[in-house]
Amino acid sequence: MKLWYPGTDAIATEAVANLIKKFEGSHPNIHVEPTFIPWADYFQKLTVAYSGGLQPDVHGLGFGQLISTVNQGKYLDLQPYIEADKWEGTKDFFPDILKAGQYKGGQYGLLFPEIRPLAWRKDFFKEAGLDPENPPKTFNDIFDYAEKLKVTKNGKTDRSGIDIQTSNGEQSYLSLLLLLGGDFYDANGNPTFDSPTSIELVQKLVDLYKAGAIIPSNQQQAGGTPFQSSQAALAFISTAGAASLQQSVGADKIGWTLPPAGPDGKRTALMLGTFVTAAQKTKYPKEAWEFIKFWFESSNVLEFTTKTGMIPPLQSLKDQYVKLGPANAVAFEALKDARGYGPSGNWAIHVKYLRLALEESYHGIKPVKEALTTNAELARKEIASAK
Repeated sequence: MKLWYPGTDAIATEAVANLIKKFEGSHPNIHVEPTFIPWADYFQKLTVAYSGGLQPDVHGLGFGQLISTVNQGKYLDLQPYIEADKWEGTKDFFPDILKAGQYKGGQYGLLFPEIRPLAWRKDFFKEAGLDPENPPKTFNDIFDYAEKLKVTKNGKTDRSGIDIQTSNGEQSYLSLLLLLGGDFYDANGNPTFDSPTSIELVQKLVDLYKAGAIIPSNQQQAGGTPFQSSQAALAFISTAGAASLQQSVGADKIGWTLPPAGPDGKRTALMLGTFVTAAQKTKYPKEAWEFIKFWFESSNVLEFTTKTGMIPPLQSLKDQYVKLGPANAVAFEALKDARGYGPSGNWAIHVKYLRLALEESYHGIKPVKEALTTNAELARKEIASAK
C-alpha cells in the first residue's frame, strides 16, 4: 500500500516510519510504502493524484482539507469496517474528536488533534524585563506584550513580539477571532470575515505589523513560523508545532497557558490536526483499514503522540499523557473549549479570499475595511456561482 503523509520534519517522519515497521512486523503480508510531502505542496499534489487516478491508498489530511472535500466521494467510509470488526476503539475516542471525521452517517477519517494554546519564550520575557511566569491574561494584554517583547536593531525588527503569519495567515488570525466570539464563516457557509469584529481585529494586527511587533512570515514556510525558529516571543501554537523547538532550546524555556480571556471571558482555543483516511478507490480497502486501525491502537497512539506532540484522541490515555509534561495538561484543558473549522464545502473559497484580504491589509495594498469587505463579496459571488 502507498501512504502519503503531510510534513517532512524528522520528528514526524521518524514517528510514521517506526509505526510502519511495527505494523509490518505483525502483518508480514502487507507492505506500506510511505511518501512524505511538505505541507505547502501536499494538498495540491494529492488533488492532482486523485484527478489522475494515482491517489495513495492511505493518507493524511489537514482539518480543513477533509471537511471541504469529503462530499466529493474520494474517501473510503470506514464505518462498515468498524462495524464488521466490532471495533471498540471508537468508544474510547473523545466524542467531538470522533465526530470531526464524520459526514452523513459515515466515518471518513480518524483525527490526531492538535490544540493551539498560547506559548511563550520565558528567556525572551526575561530579556524584556517581564516576569517569565506571567504571560498575557487578557485579549488586550496580547497586544501590549507583543509591543514590549519586540527586539529591534538599526531600526529594523530582529525578533517579533508575537508570531502572526502575514501570508497563509488564517490560523493565527482565527486564534484571536475565536476569543472575540467570532469566526470567518457562519453555519450556513457564508463568509463573515468582513464583520465589524473581524475588521477591528485585523486593524489591530496591521497596527502591530507597522510598529514592528510582527515580522513577515508564511504559515507554510520552510523551517517553520517565527516562533518555531526563535524569532518570536509569543505564539498560538501546538505542542506538535513546537516539538523541534523544544528539543533545540529546551522545554524549560517554553511556557504554555490557555488562550487569554476575550472581552466576555471566552478562552476558546483553535483545534486542528491531521486526519488519517483512505481512498475510496483503493485496491486494498481491508488492508488500509487494518493499518488505520493499528495506528489508533492505544499503545501506538501514545507512542505516536508522545513523539510528535499531537494530542491522544483516546480518553483512556488522558491521565497518562498529562503526566508527561505541563504542556500536555494545558492542551487537554484547552480541549474543553476548543473549535475547529466548521463543516463547509466552501471552506477552500473562504480561506482563499480571507488570505487575500489579510495580505492586502498587511502590505497596505488596500485599507483594512476595504480589503475584507471586497474579498468577502468576491467569496459570496463565487459561492453563488458554484450552486
